[in-house]
Amino acid sequence: MKHTATLSAACLLALAGCATPPAGGPAPAAASPAAAAAAASPLHSSPECLAARLKPSDPFPASAIPEAALARRQSGWVAVRYDVVGGVARNLVVVGSTPPGLYDAAALEHAARYRDPGKATVGGCVMHIDVRF
Repeated sequence: MKHTATLSAACLLALAGCATPPAGGPAPAAASPAAAAAAASPLHSSPECLAARLKPSDPFPASAIPEAALARRQSGWVAVRYDVVGGVARNLVVVGSTPPGLYDAAALEHAARYRDPGKATVGGCVMHIDVRF
């Protein structure tokens, strides 16, 4: 099939890292209510999630790229907010994506497979999935 070569190229050329943001510890205290609101942006993990130093998620597989995106060689990104309960991703919701809706379903399926071997329980984590062609 014609898409097999394209899928292989997408895997090699345009793959995306998918991980929770770096776990460098909690974010610094906000200086004002406006700064606190910005720190709580839905596109960033909560300080509690960052402090938990969770295992990064597995890379987003090229096989999960939707046919429509693959045919157009359409890059994009999705941010998925989730809680980790006993090491398992729960309460998943897309909080941002470009182009809207293109990778959302595939990103939610991928994020739902997240497991932390430490069986942590923490809320407000965000997984960023980038797909580049």
